[in-house]
Amino acid sequence: MLAVTLGILVAAAAAAYGSADAQKRRATPRSAARPTPKPDPVGNLVGAIALNQLREGETLFAACERSSFKTLAWALDGVRSRIALEKGEYETEAEFATRRRKLEDVLNGGAQLVVCQPLDDNEDAPFRYDPEREVFTGTFLTHQNVWRDVKRTGSYVSKTRMGVRATVRSSVQLEYDVDLGSTLRDRRPACLKGSYQFEYTVAMPRADAPLLKARGYLVFTGRLLAPFIARDDTAGSPTLDDPTDVYERSLAVNFEPAQVAVVGPAGAPAWTCRIAEGD
Repeated sequence: MLAVTLGILVAAAAAAYGSADAQKRRATPRSAARPTPKPDPVGNLVGAIALNQLREGETLFAACERSSFKTLAWALDGVRSRIALEKGEYETEAEFATRRRKLEDVLNGGAQLVVCQPLDDNEDAPFRYDPEREVFTGTFLTHQNVWRDVKRTGSYVSKTRMGVRATVRSSVQLEYDVDLGSTLRDRRPACLKGSYQFEYTVAMPRADAPLLKARGYLVFTGRLLAPFIARDDTAGSPTLDDPTDVYERSLAVNFEPAQVAVVGPAGAPAWTCRIAEGD
């Protein structure tokens, strides 16, 4: 009885194997795996510029809500070597300026870009309210941080020169800055005070002030300016007293503002300062 049972099982297995083998032969051959798409730095930059452009008929607040300064900085850094400009030995200053201007026009795409700083609890763009005067006072620097990321990268064991072992916690800090250059100092609009740290005031009724600060932006509208992007890397220096290894990278986007404004989620801008006209 056992032999009969084994025979049935073997026969069934052989039939199943034969059926599977036949199916395998009849099966349509699988298509070759698609190659991994290659990075497209230029395409990334085109998309990043479009993401940060002010669209026709769009409010500044809406543009800030969808913009991503970090994406723009990364995209510019991705093509840094391609957009670097150097004056040729036999090129006149006028010819070099023309070539630089043409590249700036191409990168800006014929539209204004926005750089947006949140107003709420922002150490790089302080915005404080005086309830007695019902006025906000804001400040900002010509070189300011817009976004910051910190990524933990684990830990490792290190030894000092004396052989003391220590566990070091490592991380990477990424800073995305905007450099407004000398435009504001050179043109000195009456709506701004100062020469390095600029100050401005915005009149706002107390009933409307909390919403403006909670959801509003300080918005710089303008264009990218050569040399477009600068990168600075700083290695960490852990010690026994402070065993943290923080590698810092900052990407600074060069930007020429034509206007600065304070905007909220409702209504027209609360304050506007036109740099180009200086009023």
